[in-house]
Amino acid sequence: MLAQRETRIFDRFGMTNTSMSWRPDFAKNLADGYGLDGSMEPHDERSSVSAAGSMDTTIADQARLWAGIVRGDGLSSASRAELVRPQVPITSSHQFPTLTNETNPRNAEIGLAAGLAVVTFRDTTGPAWFKGGHNDWTGNMVICLENTKRCVIMPANDVRVERIYPEIARMILGDTKMPWIWEYEWMKKQAPEKTP
Repeated sequence: MLAQRETRIFDRFGMTNTSMSWRPDFAKNLADGYGLDGSMEPHDERSSVSAAGSMDTTIADQARLWAGIVRGDGLSSASRAELVRPQVPITSSHQFPTLTNETNPRNAEIGLAAGLAVVTFRDTTGPAWFKGGHNDWTGNMVICLENTKRCVIMPANDVRVERIYPEIARMILGDTKMPWIWEYEWMKKQAPEKTP
């Protein structure tokens, strides 16, 4: 079953250096992870699949995947539209920890919502979406502006780099309404006046 999924998705986009489980040929091009305190965590050679975080990939393969999603490769126009349609409004003030009662009225102003595998919001240019991933040693983020078809992909093997993601995104996409504080709760404590 996994092989079929990888064929349908990874092969479709030419992602030859991507897999949901460890492959021995990855050993020549791997990156260990680094925590907030600078400690190193050896790369995990996962033999079992975890949909939430076991994908090994490269920057080039990530770019191919997100470009295909932005174009809607292999999807009908209706399916592509559904992929990035706001499905469920998000009212929580931050993503983690979950199950808190704290809300943020700004979420409604930008239409922050769960889409299908992405988080959607309204930017100054129109619809936009993002998808992030994080553990104690790695962090990644992609932000895409629908009307201009512009995206920024930021994968990292060091969680400390997440602190400069907002500035990298601004340099590439310009000022956006990206809800950084919702995605990264620590930003609220660090510099609330500088972060949207």
